[in-house]
Amino acid sequence: MSHPIFYDIFSMAPELMLAVGSMLLMMIGVMGRGGALKPVALLSVFLWLAAGAFVYLNAPTGAIRVFNDMIVLDGLSRFAKLLITGGSVAALLIAVRDIEGTIMARFEYPVLMSFATLGMFIMVSANDLLALYVGLELSSLSLYVLAAFDRNSNRASEAGLKYFVLGAISSGMLLFGSSLIYGYTGTLQFDVIKATLSAAAVPGPASLVVLFGMILIISAIAFKVSAVPFHMWTPDVYEGAPTSVTAFFAIVPKVAAIVLLMRLVTGPFGPLASDMLPVVGIIAAASMTVGAFAAIVQTSIKRLLAYSSIGNIGYALVGIAAGTHLGLSSVLLYMAIYMVMTTAAFSVILLLRRDGAAVEKIADLAGLSKTHPVVAYALAIVMFSMSGIPPMAGFFGKFAVFQAAVAAHAYVLAVFGVLTSVVAAWYYLNVIRVMFFEEPSEEHKPTLHFCPATYAVLAASVIFLAGFIVFPDQLTVWTANATAGLLN
Repeated sequence: MSHPIFYDIFSMAPELMLAVGSMLLMMIGVMGRGGALKPVALLSVFLWLAAGAFVYLNAPTGAIRVFNDMIVLDGLSRFAKLLITGGSVAALLIAVRDIEGTIMARFEYPVLMSFATLGMFIMVSANDLLALYVGLELSSLSLYVLAAFDRNSNRASEAGLKYFVLGAISSGMLLFGSSLIYGYTGTLQFDVIKATLSAAAVPGPASLVVLFGMILIISAIAFKVSAVPFHMWTPDVYEGAPTSVTAFFAIVPKVAAIVLLMRLVTGPFGPLASDMLPVVGIIAAASMTVGAFAAIVQTSIKRLLAYSSIGNIGYALVGIAAGTHLGLSSVLLYMAIYMVMTTAAFSVILLLRRDGAAVEKIADLAGLSKTHPVVAYALAIVMFSMSGIPPMAGFFGKFAVFQAAVAAHAYVLAVFGVLTSVVAAWYYLNVIRVMFFEEPSEEHKPTLHFCPATYAVLAASVIFLAGFIVFPDQLTVWTANATAGLLN
């Protein structure tokens, strides 16, 4: 249904605020030259919070489509945008103090984060393959630059180059798959694609073309969420990129990409669920396996968290593979908890310093309970939550996706998830063992970086993870409402 142009513009106010605001921030940064990092960062936080507030206060009743049905505004996009806003704010707050005084202390840093946030806003509201591509590329291009933002670091340059090259391949797959879908259906809009595929049911070469296009698009999104076998960039980019940038990678973009995948599997590719969901299940099983076993041998805490993120994406994909409303709701619940867990983990990493830089080795945490007990206990809570030990929030997230898999009779996937969780618990608990049972050495003794904003983010995250048992029902209701209507 068409709307007056002013209605469309008003409905897209958060995205327009981010677009105009990001360009204004860039101009302010240029005029402020070298000393504009903190003012631009502060203004960026206000800009994102204003956009998030507008998303919350201007919630539509039901789902509405604007700009010739290219953009959909519904409960899913609203919930995802609020998560993205919170994650971006947290990532910037814990980053500013870390990059201050380095070559990275430039106003472009928060501006790039702002453009990435805008791209993710468009991604989660995309109702058209072209809008999907624009949002995905706007976000990705900003992330490529951020990965290589430390110009004095060869590792950062290598990380940015790897991310860019492999990201370009995934973008090519997305475009090729989209062209095949367009060639068969004659449209780019999700609703029309779904209706066309539902009505077609034509056997033979035409259906094979659609399946091939769907697989290419799903593969491109799997790259963005670091799902196996498209995960190869993740450990190297996580380790090579500056730690503050790695935190942003881990906290926010995966939420947007998972929501986009949910929209694809329930929207345009819904009629192909019988062919698609088993593939998603295989990807989920492979991701859980690689995430569990590959992390065991890691000595770098950033690489460990990289493989941990691969495993966590596998658990989220279990809910999508279930193909039910309960499964989709559990995915949103899991991603919200995952985002908080990751935020807390990177907050601790950025607080701890050795030789003026954030700690990178697990061995650097030896004896942390004796030197910095508060931080050690905070990280212990995070590790317990990530390993899925009750009553931490991580347990409820895993329980929700496994419950959805059992309800959908995907027993093998549920059992697989439980077994890989047991394996993954070993390396999470190993971090706790190093902190509490190994003696600190002068060589690996870290110091504590004073940053009130990071302390505040860490405290809020830990309270959420440890106190989730007190208020799990409310978040469950929100996620259920956000996914209502996706399978209609």
